[in-house]
Amino acid sequence: MDLTGLLMKLTEVVDIAVYQDICTDEDADRYITYIYQDERPALCGNNEVLADQCDVYVNLYTPVDFDYFGVKKAIRNYLETNEFTVTSIGTGIEDDPSGGKIRRTTFDCRYAGFRE
Repeated sequence: MDLTGLLMKLTEVVDIAVYQDICTDEDADRYITYIYQDERPALCGNNEVLADQCDVYVNLYTPVDFDYFGVKKAIRNYLETNEFTVTSIGTGIEDDPSGGKIRRTTFDCRYAGFRE
């Protein structure tokens, strides 16, 4: 199941760059990553798998002093509008590779779709 097209459109929604797995822009102070956590059959019939389910982490990284609540809401709404189920949203402060601190907001998401 390839959700890349849907997830990359988050850039248009919140004007923040999106990367698969890891941010490649060392100078970015805010960015989004997505990580495929798990994929498995979700619906079977007639001796074949008809649909799959995928668990995805969407991570929003922002400076500690950035007011992220509006962006968090926009991401959640976009995901839910595009048939993701957001099972939880967690936020914490982490060490930044540059030696400072960064806020990470993680959206635990589930997506199910029929096989083509």
